Amino acid sequence: MLMFFDLAGLTLLAMSFVQTVLAAMMPAIRRGSVPGRPGQALHFTFLIPALNEGRVIGATVATLRSLAPDAHIAVIDDGSDDDTAAVVRALSDHDASITLLRRFSPHARQGKGQALNWAARSLLGDLQAAGRDLTREIVVVVDADGRITPELLDEARAAMDDPLVAGAQARVIIRPSGARRGVGLVIGRVLERQQDLEFFVIRSVQRLRHRWRSVGLCGNGQFMRASYLHDQITQGAAAWPDCLAEDFASGLAMRLDAPRHRMVFLEAAVTQQGLPSLRRFLRQRARWAQGTMQCLPYLPGLWSGRVALGARLDLSYAILAPWLNAVIILCLLTQPLRWLLDTRGIILSPALSLTIAVVNIGLQWQWVLRYHRGRGLGAVLFTLVSQPLYGFALSLALPLAYWNHFTGRRTWDKTARHLEPVEPIQAVNGD
Repeated sequence: MLMFFDLAGLTLLAMSFVQTVLAAMMPAIRRGSVPGRPGQALHFTFLIPALNEGRVIGATVATLRSLAPDAHIAVIDDGSDDDTAAVVRALSDHDASITLLRRFSPHARQGKGQALNWAARSLLGDLQAAGRDLTREIVVVVDADGRITPELLDEARAAMDDPLVAGAQARVIIRPSGARRGVGLVIGRVLERQQDLEFFVIRSVQRLRHRWRSVGLCGNGQFMRASYLHDQITQGAAAWPDCLAEDFASGLAMRLDAPRHRMVFLEAAVTQQGLPSLRRFLRQRARWAQGTMQCLPYLPGLWSGRVALGARLDLSYAILAPWLNAVIILCLLTQPLRWLLDTRGIILSPALSLTIAVVNIGLQWQWVLRYHRGRGLGAVLFTLVSQPLYGFALSLALPLAYWNHFTGRRTWDKTARHLEPVEPIQAVNGD
């Protein structure tokens, strides 16, 4: 049994190493501009799920309106107790392209996926009634604290002008809050810095997945063609499956629906608030892990359908990651028992163990150095020193996800927002 755990752990380590090395070598995705074609231009509709988002929803809608003046903005108030609906209604009273969609009990607060499916049905009905070409209509999911960057829609137009592209995912960048003081400020800076570094790494992984045709949809900055949504609704299927990772699951469902569907990664970004609170961070990451566990039923379809081998392997690894990480945890927890029983499983030579440790540390450090390119030494050292603390925090979320999963707890633990000043969104250059 110990031999199995050790072999599995080394296999996971090797898979992670290969993915990291390949991702680190991926260049930025280049796209040309889209020539003007009268009558065939893409039109964007933003869907913003909102539950008690009064602190941030006004600034988000205002930013979208300034950067996408021709777009339609629909805010889904999912049974808020605060002034979310009042803020949006005040904006919609002066702008006909802003719509407030309200859900009430007992249908409200059933999860982000259900709110999006409900809103999509209403939206598609309006588009069809207006005689719109659904193949040229693009639905964009943005979180209530999401702010698109100025270049995002231009890149999305270039990518989704290809009729075979059914979905796209924007890069995500974390906005620092700087709201706390004392120890809370330090913890908040560590969490937000490491979250932004994590999304920096994910960008390179998504570049690799773009080439493997396994791009993951992540919710904030998720683009979907309206004609695909219509097909799903017509078939009685949910475009956003009923699970805690409805965004990732929606990408899996899109990929399995038809081999022709393509998903692409967008280098331009959408920004969002970081989580400076350890408690809020653990709840969010436990929800993400549990939601990925709920995607296990998609695994047989990946291997029985017409999916490229690279996408099969990558998506299978992603779906199984929360389960496979349990192997690593068991390896660590059984160490005292191994010493007590003098049964240690696979024993690596000191030289090989040192090599594995150095290579893995080196891979992590190269991400930090690339992330901080052009910044001072102090920022680099702060990120390097805080990396182990962040890794420990991530490890705490996994047992909570297991507990919630096996006890049947599926409550949507919504991420709380904090107030922040509204600043102009600048264009973001790539690495």
